[in-house]
Amino acid sequence: MRISHSAHLTIAYALLTGAMASICYGLIAWHATAFDMQGVWLYDNGWRPHPVHFIALGIGVAAPVVWDIFVLALVAGERRYDAKQRARERGVNAGPAAGDRPRRSDEAETGHAGERGAESAPAGDCQPSPTFVRPVNAADQREFLALTQGSRDFHAPWIKAPLTPYTFKAYLRRTARDDYAGFAICLRESGEVVGIVNLNNILGGGLRSAVVAYFAAKQHSGKGYMRDGLRQLKAHAFDELRLHRLEANIQPGNTASIALVRSCGFVREGLSQRFLYIDGAWRDHERWAAVDDREELR
Repeated sequence: MRISHSAHLTIAYALLTGAMASICYGLIAWHATAFDMQGVWLYDNGWRPHPVHFIALGIGVAAPVVWDIFVLALVAGERRYDAKQRARERGVNAGPAAGDRPRRSDEAETGHAGERGAESAPAGDCQPSPTFVRPVNAADQREFLALTQGSRDFHAPWIKAPLTPYTFKAYLRRTARDDYAGFAICLRESGEVVGIVNLNNILGGGLRSAVVAYFAAKQHSGKGYMRDGLRQLKAHAFDELRLHRLEANIQPGNTASIALVRSCGFVREGLSQRFLYIDGAWRDHERWAAVDDREELR
């Protein structure tokens, strides 16, 4: 039987309160016994409080108060985290066929959009989406690393994805930040992770922009899954995050990735020379962008 987090806190609170009451009782009993051994009964007429009693009373009162503050901090933190998770996951799990939108995504290791996993067969507009998008979480480590390690030669030289538990944990820590987010693209039928789509360098204010990065599983390339997931993320970024601009920076030789963003409505804006340091050199990148058509800022 699993015990909820709130039940754990209640049990811990009861145990600590009982322990502190026992300590206070022990201190007072010890002091009373010490006086009694000298022939003076502590609670006869003429008794006066001793500093030990004030210490015991202070511990008995202060400890539960401090523990209450600690518990409230835990509960408030948990609720804040849950609220953030619910906000990030709202509409992610159903896909566009059900009218849902994906939640935020995170950064790739290098922060650029280079990836060979472009797709050639997008799902029809009248058919249910074959994928859904959800936030990457700690439980994904094994499957995530199996994807990146098994597709390492497929990703090179365009992108460097996390390959070890250490780099995965670093990646996961970034997903908790407000300016990064990470999504797993999963098959609707099996839940298998077939790709990762990220939003890097999320900016608010008058910019409302983010940089898209992604990588796919080698064995699932060419099946339309990355295109389907990227379209979901694009709709989510504009409709839910209220971003105005998404940018993908892609090396000119990465034709598959260029075809992918073009199929998702990105437009080539120009060439950024010596833009990113990748694979031992500064590489030129084409700049592709998608801009939301809403006029208002919010």
